[in-house]
Amino acid sequence: MTGPAPHADTADLVVIGAGVVGAAAAYFAARAGLRVTVVDRGPLAGGTSSAGEGNLLVSDKEAGPELDLALFSQRVWREDLAEHAGLWEFEAKGGLVVAATPGGADALAKLVLEQRAQGIEAVDVPKDELPDY
Repeated sequence: MTGPAPHADTADLVVIGAGVVGAAAAYFAARAGLRVTVVDRGPLAGGTSSAGEGNLLVSDKEAGPELDLALFSQRVWREDLAEHAGLWEFEAKGGLVVAATPGGADALAKLVLEQRAQGIEAVDVPKDELPDY
């Protein structure tokens, strides 16, 4: 005796939520050969969530897993998804982090050194040049 015949409505993976995270997960799973079903109350990538703020910032991240993930994400958007660039807006931007106290300036100087060690372009902006930014 054999089991039930496969149904056309079966999937290897069901993704709940078609925001940026769910849509990306579904895309890469399908690209890997999985049969994927996406369920959402609205259109594909039609909203935002706490997981999808719309930025891939590195300027505020210390060395570690969060920075590693941000750098990985930037690479995915620039390289792996380049063939689909016409479907969304991606603009590489920098960030400006300002210290309000001498202690904050010291911490920021340390962050700059850590980021440079990770290959990130980090520029010290003297306070008298801030109005130009």
